[in-house]
Amino acid sequence: MPASPFVCAALTRTLVAHAQGCGLPVNLLLQRAGIEPAQLHGQGQIPAAQVEQLLQECETAGAGDAFGCELVPGMATHSLQGLNILLDSAATVGDSLACFIRYLPLVTNCLLVSLEASSLHLRRYQHQPHHYMLDAAVLSLVRNIARRAGRTPAQMFTQVGVLPQQAAGRWLQDWGVAVVSGQWLSLQLAPGALELTLPGANAFLHQGMLRQWQGAGLAEVREDSLHLARHWLAAGDQPIERIAQRLGYRQPSNFIRAFRKQFGVTPKQFRLSGLQPA
Repeated sequence: MPASPFVCAALTRTLVAHAQGCGLPVNLLLQRAGIEPAQLHGQGQIPAAQVEQLLQECETAGAGDAFGCELVPGMATHSLQGLNILLDSAATVGDSLACFIRYLPLVTNCLLVSLEASSLHLRRYQHQPHHYMLDAAVLSLVRNIARRAGRTPAQMFTQVGVLPQQAAGRWLQDWGVAVVSGQWLSLQLAPGALELTLPGANAFLHQGMLRQWQGAGLAEVREDSLHLARHWLAAGDQPIERIAQRLGYRQPSNFIRAFRKQFGVTPKQFRLSGLQPA
């Protein structure tokens, strides 16, 4: 029996936080979508139909066309942080995309992803996702794939296909990427792009993250990255800011807060104390 479409609670929390930041009445919108506040906690799954209804309620309540496009930064720093660490540390663009295709279903199974030659395709699963979600998906992919390779979007993609109802086309064109209308999302990579070595490739980190993603949920992935941080703090003198960056934290303060919550001390206190990781 096919699995029911879902969106992980972490990604849904990011949607809710973005809606709240836009001044929308999130409590009312959640109620209309049939989502209980308790569903947003932890690492559970929320039926895709409820998330789609939430996005529809956001649109009805006045969220603009660019709502999904503006969601992208929050996805990178919050709900998809653990996945981004895994993808950033891969050896090549092709290896990174292989991990994305394999582990995206832990975040959501609303999109079926495939890599055919040099084209990355994202097709619907059972139903068509809201155009806000599609905008967030395509812009996140284009921006992050280019960032990982140390290139601009225009250097990495020769063409991107989007659906007619999407707003992402304007953003892609501003980035210098050619846009066409299609029946599903399609990202055409430039010749040789899949073989590009990632500047952030880190075999030790990547293998550690892979072990977690192969048999654990998102919470365990984040916890494992913090244990890697302890090893780096004890083994060398690289700046705490650099460690935070390597683990995918855009703000060192977020890394410091997560480390203290996990281990009871700040990274600086851990390093000064001479503690050794277990």
